[in-house]
Amino acid sequence: MGQTLLLKGSKRNSKSAPSTYSLYPKELKEKGLFSIQHLAGSHSEVLLCRLREVCLALTREVTNLRSKVSYSAIVTLGELFVTLKKDMDSEVDEVARVLLQMVSNSPEFVRKAASQTLGIMVENVTPARAMTALMDMGVNSRPTPVRQCAAQLLLSLMQTIGVTKLAGTAWAERLAHVAGKLAQDCHKDTRHYGQEMVKMLLTHQQFKMLLEQSLSPRDLEDILTRIKKEGMANQKAEGPSVKEPVKERNGGSKKPQATLSSSKRWIFDYFVLRISDSHKKVKQRALDVLAEITGALKDALNPVIIGLVEGITKNLNSKDARVRGAAVKALEESIAHLDQVSLLKEFSYQWNHLSGQALLDVTERITVLVQWVHARSPAVVQRDALPVLWSFLENKALPVRSANVRTVATKLASALYKVMGTQLKKCAASKPAHVRENLSKMLGW
Repeated sequence: MGQTLLLKGSKRNSKSAPSTYSLYPKELKEKGLFSIQHLAGSHSEVLLCRLREVCLALTREVTNLRSKVSYSAIVTLGELFVTLKKDMDSEVDEVARVLLQMVSNSPEFVRKAASQTLGIMVENVTPARAMTALMDMGVNSRPTPVRQCAAQLLLSLMQTIGVTKLAGTAWAERLAHVAGKLAQDCHKDTRHYGQEMVKMLLTHQQFKMLLEQSLSPRDLEDILTRIKKEGMANQKAEGPSVKEPVKERNGGSKKPQATLSSSKRWIFDYFVLRISDSHKKVKQRALDVLAEITGALKDALNPVIIGLVEGITKNLNSKDARVRGAAVKALEESIAHLDQVSLLKEFSYQWNHLSGQALLDVTERITVLVQWVHARSPAVVQRDALPVLWSFLENKALPVRSANVRTVATKLASALYKVMGTQLKKCAASKPAHVRENLSKMLGW
């Protein structure tokens, strides 16, 4: 029933759009999309016989002007990739084209869903098909977010396949050209992924030759210089690594902890979509499950920490008390069990995109993490936690007259002063007078 409604509704052309929506309103389309998700999980053979038609209908709904319908269609495509896997190879080109389009110009939650479904696609279809689609439609795209997304997924594919196998493919020469191009991209993140590709390819003699043929000596030298500088900067920022004994990390056992293999990461990419689901009960249940499994998986979740933290923090402002409560619980579990340095970095990044109570909640967690992280990497505290304090003192975060804001900001300032000491005063010296004055009042200098 749902499949038929969706297919009928998507066959109408743009001239009949008003009648389409009157006959097939948003709620009915979402019901049809849910039916396809159900079929994918329980009766995939029903979809296989009409796979081309179903995928065309779904890709049309991905561009639906109603963002919730678009989001549901994107999630449904993810379900198909998870269930049908390589049977979806024939649909990769069209699906990748539409999803990359949505990465560029859509509401944030739709962009995020499109990016995650592309990641699910990459994990489940034949790697060669995914790589070709990304090189054809992503690398040369004009919008920066599309190039960045394609570059990140290409790097992930290269790491999964391995440089030796890649060297034996028909598109090895093209891959070297693409890596060199991305390594010179005008966007910082895209350029970083390209540089990582070049570093990987340079470990193989054939690819080294292909890079030398594809790039001018000057361009290749420039890329290598950038890679070297970035490596030195990262090493300096992170500071000396602290090696903890296996006994400490594993409760006295030398048995290594569980790790999250690349073949399983798509599960959590898909799980993050559920944390952002439009249905409150689904969202709450996903957050509850996340809180339960975080303690069991612990460091194994570090590879997917970015998506999980983003999903949790966005639910802290939920008007539904149960959703917010589940988000707070998941937040506490993440602090208790995940890597503190990675968490502080991600909290600091997410802080810039938050408002209201969520902003205060995350600030309180940053305060908790400051002491732990400073013991391992003082540079990370200065780079990621200190800017949060300056934003408060510059009155950029929330109105200063709010008592809650002042209390939270004062706790953060005190935590930073406790670990940084007089260095905090030195850092404040270059700030505007009103910032120094606010800081003095907070700390009683």
